[in-house]
Amino acid sequence: MRTLQITLFILANVIFIIQGGRDVHQLIWGSEPSILDQFDAEKARARSEKKMEVLVNEYRTVSEEIRALEKGTGWKEAQDIRQEHQDAYQKKEALRSEISERETKKREFRDVWLFTTFGAALIILGTVLYRSRAHWSGLSIVIAGFTIFEYWASPSFFSGADAEFHALLVSKTVLTFIALAALYVVWRLIRICPDAIKD
Repeated sequence: MRTLQITLFILANVIFIIQGGRDVHQLIWGSEPSILDQFDAEKARARSEKKMEVLVNEYRTVSEEIRALEKGTGWKEAQDIRQEHQDAYQKKEALRSEISERETKKREFRDVWLFTTFGAALIILGTVLYRSRAHWSGLSIVIAGFTIFEYWASPSFFSGADAEFHALLVSKTVLTFIALAALYVVWRLIRICPDAIKD
């Protein structure tokens, strides 16, 4: 079991150290806006709005405006209206995209903390089991806990929804370093256990 423990400890270190570097890189340089955003005025304007309620109200207004324009028209007329009122359709799409991105990041932010709490509980449970001589079941539960931590603390590759993305990335960076510290604590606790080095 000693060889397995050392191997897993080394692998976990490598994973969390690399991931910590990626997190810090994403935090500093990964959320830079694209230079192409300046050519999509509606998208840039939607991203600059801080309040979700304002975006939802604007989306509702432009959707009702488009619905009124298309009311009672056939497919051909609707295409003509789309060409004639292209700005309204672009605004609607930019608002829809930004609202969707913010909602996704908000859900992910909630899930990150929920699942890493679950992972931390598994790590604690596994360590307790290991220390009470249930070595294999304890070790497997600890591995499951760190796997959950690793998955949910991995940085997001897609930005958008700047404020939400930044908060999510900060959380993931903090959690990565918490996981690395927890790895050393668990390693120390497991090594203290008498007879832990025997198979």
